[in-house]
Amino acid sequence: MNQIRSLRVITIADNMAYKPRLWGHWGLSFLLEFEDSRGRGHRILFDTGGSREAFLHNVREMEIPLDEVEGLVVSHGHLDHTAALVEAVGEGGGVRVYAHPYAFQPRFFENREGKRREVGVPEGEGVAEIEEAGGEILLAREPVEVAPGVWTTGEIPRESFETVPPPSERGRRIIVVDGEEREDVIWDDLSLWMDVEGLGPVVVTGCCHSGIVNTLNHVGGVGGFDGFYGVLGGLHLVGRDEGYIRRTLEAVKPFDLRMVSPCHCTGFRAMALFLEAFPEGFILNYSGRVIEVGETPRSRLL
Repeated sequence: MNQIRSLRVITIADNMAYKPRLWGHWGLSFLLEFEDSRGRGHRILFDTGGSREAFLHNVREMEIPLDEVEGLVVSHGHLDHTAALVEAVGEGGGVRVYAHPYAFQPRFFENREGKRREVGVPEGEGVAEIEEAGGEILLAREPVEVAPGVWTTGEIPRESFETVPPPSERGRRIIVVDGEEREDVIWDDLSLWMDVEGLGPVVVTGCCHSGIVNTLNHVGGVGGFDGFYGVLGGLHLVGRDEGYIRRTLEAVKPFDLRMVSPCHCTGFRAMALFLEAFPEGFILNYSGRVIEVGETPRSRLL
């Protein structure tokens, strides 16, 4: 596996915004800027947030060069991560879009009264529209190298104690595959990973519906890693009780993380417990945050 020389992660969209003129909303988007093993620079976009307007506003305010993006990775097919796929592809002049085969399937949440609402990729952001904007879609269950040294996880096996998704008394999640309705356990959930020279592996998550323990175990097996330098992104621990979160933290300990930056769907309680568990490695994330991986920011909590 190729290493990369450096990694910079720019948070375009997150629930929180501490920077003036930037917007926060329920969604997530990262721009990864990195140098490959030969010193060549690359830019990869990971998700496009949950609001087209907010995503494009932040892109303009932060002067994000979408026209220099060479790939767009969809972590999974939920509306809070896919609101501006077509716009990002169009701004980039047509790029390759990487996702799991289930990412663009119809999805619903059905409450106990049988009322449904759509929770999948928003209307107008689907496969046909992406291709019309000049994008090329690559759907794969297996890991894919999207740029030299940066890989998707592909579909993640679920072998730990983690329940996916968390049980809901409010209703059920449904996905339509080949015209058949199924219980949606979000098999399309994937993350990005890379091995940073001098530091070690870093994992960037969208919502991590597969569970962070399953995700790290999978990446460790694929890449041959025992420990990791860092994890950043959504961990979908919102709504979990403290016992479940502490069990997760205990299971994460053996990976020897030196940087953690949970955000979006992690939830305040889990973020506070991660700060308690990783007081020296915790970095608060928000719209506008720029993380130079391997460097300690001037303020980790602001």
